[in-house]
Parts: sequence; structure tokens; C-alpha cells
Amino acid sequence: MRVAAIDCFRGLSIVLMVFFTMLLALSSNIPDFITHNLPNSIHIGDFVLPMFLFASGMSIVFFREKHIKKGRLEYVLDIIERAGKLAIIWLFLSPFSAAGFMGFDELILGIILFLAVIIIAEFPEKAIVLGVAVPIIFYLILHYMGGLPDFSAHYIGGYASTIFYLPIMLAGFIAAKTQNRGPVILGSLAVGLILSFFIPPYKLIASPSFMMLAVFFSLLIFELIERFKIRNSHLEYLGKKPLRYWILMYVVIIIPVLYYAYYSGIGLPLGFAWEEAVVINIGLIGFLYLLSKVVDRIPIISKVM
Repeated sequence: MRVAAIDCFRGLSIVLMVFFTMLLALSSNIPDFITHNLPNSIHIGDFVLPMFLFASGMSIVFFREKHIKKGRLEYVLDIIERAGKLAIIWLFLSPFSAAGFMGFDELILGIILFLAVIIIAEFPEKAIVLGVAVPIIFYLILHYMGGLPDFSAHYIGGYASTIFYLPIMLAGFIAAKTQNRGPVILGSLAVGLILSFFIPPYKLIASPSFMMLAVFFSLLIFELIERFKIRNSHLEYLGKKPLRYWILMYVVIIIPVLYYAYYSGIGLPLGFAWEEAVVINIGLIGFLYLLSKVVDRIPIISKVM
């Protein structure tokens, strides 16, 4: 079972992830309103990865419903197959996406959270809600005891940040299971604002205030898409194939650019003005879309991706 609003929302999130990722490789003078991943600050681009994690949490509801009907054994095998395929792709991409083999990046974050939510989903709904609260409480305890890890030493916080991203994917899972999302929207906003008085809502320190505001932002965007029946066939298409789009970005653009920057001595970013970088980026996003359509016509590749 596919839900068009979720596909559209996830398609939007993967397009934005690709846009912001490639933008950092093209320009060094990006204005505040389209930059992200800067220390001690919060930007609109910081919410793009959480959007995708939230959408992934929503999709898990339908993944379970679709696969669990086959029987428990096949369901477990499907989980292993999906996680295994993602892990193989991560091993290949990690030297480029995380600056080191088996380094921490968006893909391994998604894999770990997918497995965690799949396990937690077996528990009653109250326990799932508790699963949102536990990482927040754990963060606050570590914060006031001075025991938080140094998130800044690693890309997007490193492996230690994974547990603190868990509330976002769990919130997506909860949102997909309920029709009345008003309390989730208001609750995440209220908790996020309250926590902001104690810990700044910064992505690079994996703060619970940021995570709760990210839940609010993600759910608000999804509600707008669903309530106003915003549909875009291109976004829905990409929402069904986000992993392929991400792989194509690295294989066709990011990896060649990294090698070019290294061997030419130019380094990254490439030095385009931000306006030029935005135009180039939009063109590349369209090119990747068309390339994905070409892959559809090659059965041996499309089955893997």
C-alpha cells in the first residue's frame, strides 16, 4: 500500500537533501537562508535530513503492514534483505559521504534507526511514545552531568548522535498511525520551545530541542501536503526511489567532483558564486531525475536500486 502524500513528502525531502548536499560542494559563500550544518546556529536547511527520517518513519508503518502479512519468517527476511542492501551501499559510499570507510553519514543513520523502529514497533503504543521521551531524558541527564560526547568531532554528530535522532523517526511512525495529528504538532512545538530555554536547538549538538522542532517542522509540511492535496508526480516518483536518487548523486556527481577537486588542486568547494551554484544545482537535480528514468529501463540495475 502506497500513500501519495507520504511519497510526495519523501520525494520533496530527498530533493532538498540532494540540493543542500551538492550546494556545499559548489560554493563557499552560501547565504544564511540556504546554508546548513554550521556550529552554534540553526538554519532551515538543518531540517531537511530530519524531514527524510520522519518520512522514513511514516513509511515503516506500511512496510510492516505489507510484509507482515506474508508471515513472521518472511517479514524478518525482508528486514534483513532491506537493511543488508542498504549496508552494502553504505560501505561503498562511506569513504566519500563520511570521509572515511564505515564512517557515519545519513545512510548509516537511516539504517540504524530503521532497525530500531522496527523493533520498537512490536511494543504497545504507549511504549512507542515512551521511546520518543527516553532519548530526550537521557540527553538532559548527560548534559547536566557533563557527560555528552563531542558531537562536533564527527560529521552530523557521529554514531553517538544516533539515539538522539530516534524521536524523529518514531514520531513519523506515530504520525502515520493516527488520524488526529494536532496533538503531535502542538506537543512537539511546545516541547521543542521549552527545551530551547535549556539547550539551544542546534543540529550539530543533536539537541533534543532541535529534534522536537524538527518533528514539528516535518509534520507541519506533511500536513500541508496532505490537507491541501498537494500532488506532484515527479516528487511522488522520487519518493518511491529515494535511495536510487541518493546513489546517483554520489556516483554521477559527488565522487567525480571530489576526484576532480583533489587532482586539480582546486579543493572543495569549487568556488562558484552562490547564485551560479543554485542554477547549476537545479540543473543537476533535473539531470539526476532523467537519469533515474533511464535506469527504470534497465531491469538488472533497477531491481537493485
